Amino acid sequence: MPRKGKVDAGWLLGRLVDEATADIADLYDAEGKLKPVADWPEVWRQGLVQGVEIEERFEGRGNAREQVGFVKKVRLSDRLKRLELIGKHIGVKAFEETVRVKGLEGLGERLMRARKRLAEEGDG
Repeated sequence: MPRKGKVDAGWLLGRLVDEATADIADLYDAEGKLKPVADWPEVWRQGLVQGVEIEERFEGRGNAREQVGFVKKVRLSDRLKRLELIGKHIGVKAFEETVRVKGLEGLGERLMRARKRLAEEGDG
């Protein structure tokens, strides 16, 4: 993470690329269980995950009630938006449109003639 005031277009593009290419598998251990947040790669802890909801699951009633597990929901931020931002980045310009304007050939000459006519009309 750069020091305050050291963020520039290159840093931003690098950060967006890191976020867009982060592998969600990094949040899980070899058995498919969600790792503790402290064990997540930094890129996931700094905004890719919007929230984690953990719900305890129980079976039975009263004194026979027993916890049987958890439901863990991970809410991710909008990765498509990151791709869009990468495409709009000044260094990438993936969405830049090329606009061709027709009819500009000789425009300078036509403007000079028009100015001359106006000047002549003003004198007369």
